[in-house]
Amino acid sequence: MNPAALFLRLAPMGSGISLFCGVLGVAFAGIFKKINSGLIRALGLLSLALAAAFVFAQPANGSISALLQADPMTKAWCGVFYAGALPFLIAGTWEDEVPALLLLGSLLGMTLLAFSANLLMLFISLELLSLPVYLLVALTPAKGRPKGLSFGCPSWEAAIKYFFAGSVSAAFFLLGLACHYSATGGFAFAGNGSFLDQTAFTLMAVAALFKIGAAPWHFWLPDVYEAAEPMLSGFLSTSVKAAGVFMLMRLGQYSQASFISLLPAIGALTMIVAALAALNQTRLQRLLAYSSLGHAGVLVLGVGAWLLLGASEKNALPIFFYLFSYVFMSNGAFFFLELTGVSEWRDLRGLGKTRPVLAFCFAALALSLAGIPPTAGFLAKFLVFWQVFKAGLYVPLIAASLATLAALVYYLRIIREMYLEEGVATSKIEAGTGMVRLIVTLSAAYSAVVGFLPWILSAFQRVLG
Repeated sequence: MNPAALFLRLAPMGSGISLFCGVLGVAFAGIFKKINSGLIRALGLLSLALAAAFVFAQPANGSISALLQADPMTKAWCGVFYAGALPFLIAGTWEDEVPALLLLGSLLGMTLLAFSANLLMLFISLELLSLPVYLLVALTPAKGRPKGLSFGCPSWEAAIKYFFAGSVSAAFFLLGLACHYSATGGFAFAGNGSFLDQTAFTLMAVAALFKIGAAPWHFWLPDVYEAAEPMLSGFLSTSVKAAGVFMLMRLGQYSQASFISLLPAIGALTMIVAALAALNQTRLQRLLAYSSLGHAGVLVLGVGAWLLLGASEKNALPIFFYLFSYVFMSNGAFFFLELTGVSEWRDLRGLGKTRPVLAFCFAALALSLAGIPPTAGFLAKFLVFWQVFKAGLYVPLIAASLATLAALVYYLRIIREMYLEEGVATSKIEAGTGMVRLIVTLSAAYSAVVGFLPWILSAFQRVLG
């Protein structure tokens, strides 16, 4: 058998096998007395590259086995998962092998989630991606905080809160799974429309909303995103959030439960809560956490509109493009905090004069997160809002638009602090690694340029068939 034929034959399971081998390789690399961070990074990148190659080589032809299936959404969301994790994998310090091992384990869970063919596999994948993330939050604290499992450390306290929130989410999903089995006699995605089965899908949708961090299930999100290392927060706000969005879309795609009609209201409520809560924040990492919450609201609103319009793969383009663009916007913003060491508003004052390139990058990212034209964030938000308009969701759309206007206050304040305020607190800024600086620069470039290139949407559409 020639190598090309063998590659295609392995494609259905190749992505999972590649990531599992990456986990084993990183684990074995950790047995040496002196940890080689370069080797750990190389093994992680190799396994991730092979996984991506296998995913995109897999024909989107439906069933692979009783537990796995593939369609265009599988490929699209695996691309988002891997893109969201790539900056953290590239730029992480990896003082030991455990964080990299946990990151690859979580990505394995996300891959299986994207390939899940029934609800049981969906739950197993959800837990597999979640458990390593709880430990990552505890083991990779922010700068200046102690390493390891210290009960006095904010990251450990946040990890406990995250774990209990995840446990509640899992309980909702299991309860819904039991109701679905009682109503249908199986674990297939398709339901029978009975009241019990609609209740089942509603409970499982609540579990997905927990994972996304939508209001009123958002209580864990600001503390976790603030306590984690900024680079890890970038991964949490992109790949992990995308997993929750994919899960919500899959549940709605196969169900006619009444929760679908509530999603637009939940999305708009989440945006309003995030915009109002962020106005009083003084710490920038917590501000970005609430910013992430607001973007979660846009995604939930978009999923609600997508489901009401028929849940076709073609109509998933706005959500896919939004998630992919948000990978750059969110990772770029969090990596900026990692690079510069700024933590408060006053630390930004005078940055436009002392570090003009970095200030320009952060300004571009802030404008994109705000949805100011012609940035990538504007194009992504416009596509989602236009789909909401086509679905006839006028009240949630007005509420979401007002929340977007309110959020402009703190996004534009970033620019004001850097360019219009005088200050000397910039002495806190630290010299970051070249790789972190490169990620910030590339993220800002994507955010600033893609809005000028609307034809790029055709490339995203080809991924979705």
